[in-house]
Amino acid sequence: MSWSSRTAACLALMAACCTSPAIAAGVCPAREGQPLLFVQVFDGPPEELATLVPDVATERSGYWQLGYVYDAGRMVTIRCEYVDKQSVDVKLADRVERCDYSIRGRNRLKLSCH
Repeated sequence: MSWSSRTAACLALMAACCTSPAIAAGVCPAREGQPLLFVQVFDGPPEELATLVPDVATERSGYWQLGYVYDAGRMVTIRCEYVDKQSVDVKLADRVERCDYSIRGRNRLKLSCH
């Protein structure tokens, strides 16, 4: 993925705030009145700063392939940041092959992992 594609993906995720509640498909906890602003995906704990960039990223959607993290004996962590700048780290202890994001309608960010 080129630098500009990664930058576009990060900007798209950061721009995904609005008045609509976030839909996080069970990954990011819903917070009343606090839409999801953006997510970060980490190989391991966030303290290790191993941020992963999406394998595919367009202006409104993309995904991370994550099976290799579990194959190496590690775990994925998702950092969910909300409009009020509060964040929640969600450890995905069970193997996840892929996490998809999409930005729909009024900039509603949706994240689902399977």
